[in-house]
Amino acid sequence: MTQAVATDRLRPVGSRVEWVDAAKAISILLVVVHHTMWFLDNAGLAPAPLVAANTALASFRMPLFFVASGLFAAAPLAAPWRTVLHKRVALFVYLYVLWTFIRFLFWLALPGVTDPYDSANPMGLAWALVLPGPGMWFLYALAVFSVVGKLIRRAPMWLQLGASGVLSALVGAEIVQFESFSWTFMARYLFFFLLGYHARHRIESVARSSSGLKVVLAAVAAAGGAAASVVLNVRGIPGVALALNVLAVTFGVLFAAWIARYRIGRPLTLLGRHTLPVYLIHIFFVAAIMTGVQHLALPVAAQYAAPLVIAVVVAPVCLLTRRVLVAAGAPWLFDLPSRLAYRAPNRATPAQPGTADAPTAPIPVVPPKNA
Repeated sequence: MTQAVATDRLRPVGSRVEWVDAAKAISILLVVVHHTMWFLDNAGLAPAPLVAANTALASFRMPLFFVASGLFAAAPLAAPWRTVLHKRVALFVYLYVLWTFIRFLFWLALPGVTDPYDSANPMGLAWALVLPGPGMWFLYALAVFSVVGKLIRRAPMWLQLGASGVLSALVGAEIVQFESFSWTFMARYLFFFLLGYHARHRIESVARSSSGLKVVLAAVAAAGGAAASVVLNVRGIPGVALALNVLAVTFGVLFAAWIARYRIGRPLTLLGRHTLPVYLIHIFFVAAIMTGVQHLALPVAAQYAAPLVIAVVVAPVCLLTRRVLVAAGAPWLFDLPSRLAYRAPNRATPAQPGTADAPTAPIPVVPPKNA
C-alpha cells in the first residue's frame, strides 16, 4: 500500500513531475551555496574542507540541472524553428542580457564587497553576448543548447550522445579547453542536456525504482568514485570525470525521487517549480549579507554552517521578491514581454471571404522552471 502511494506521488501533477521539481530545487540550492562559498572564501571565512567539498559538488549540481532541463525539451524542440527561436532562444537570451546588465549596475552601486565574478567590468559587459559571464552563463547555455538540439534533432540518438559524450570526456580531462570557462562548461555539459532529452523514459524508470537503499548505495558510489579519482590522480584520464558526473546524476535522480515521496520533500518540490527567480536574484541578497558577514569573526562552526543557512534563507526571499516585483508591474523582469513574444495565427475560426484576417492571440511564454 505504501509503495503504491509512493508511486502515485511520482506521477505528473498537471504537467509537472514532483521528483524533477525536487531535483531542480536541490540544484538551485547548491548553486546558491556555491556562490556563497565564493564570497566567503574571498573574505577568508571558508574552511578548506568546505572549499574542497564545494569544488567536488561541481560534478553534481550543474549536470543534474541540465538533465532536468533536457527532460521536457522534446516537445519544444519539435516545434517549427520560429517557435523555438521565440519561445526558448529569445526568452533565455533576453533574460541573460537583461540580468547581466542589472548585475553590472548593482555592482557599480555596491561598495565594500568584492565581486568574485567581476560583473562590473565594462569589457565583460561589452563581450557578454560572445563570452558569457560566470554568473549568468546557465541561461546563455540553455539558449545555445536549444539551437544545437534543434539542429541535430534528426541525427541518430547514439551519434548525438556519443559525440557530446566524447567532447565532455575530453573537456573533463582538460585535453580540450576554451579561453572562456563558460564555453568550456557548455562543451562539458551539453551531453547531460541531450541525455535528459533522449533518455527521459529511462531516467524516469530509474526514478520510479528509487529506494532508501539505492540512494545510500548511489551516494557511496559517487563519493567513493570522487575520492578514488583524487587519491589515484586519474581525473586527467578521458572519461573519468564524465563517469563521476554520471554517478553523481544517478544519485541525484534517486535521491530526488525518494525524498519527493515524503512530506519532508514537499518544500523542495515547491521550490523546484520556481527556480528561475532564485537563479536571477539570489546573488544580490548574498552580496548584501556579505557586506556585514565579511567583517565578523565567525566561529569555525558558523563558517561551516553559513553557506547552507544563507541558501535556505535566501531562496524563499527571492521568491517573495519576485512576487512583489510582478505585483508592482514588472513581470518583464522574469518573462519575455508580450510585444516580443511569438504570436501564432488563431486557426480556431477560419477567416470568412471578404473579412479581415482573424485576430491573432499571443502564445503565453512560460518562464523556464529549469533555470
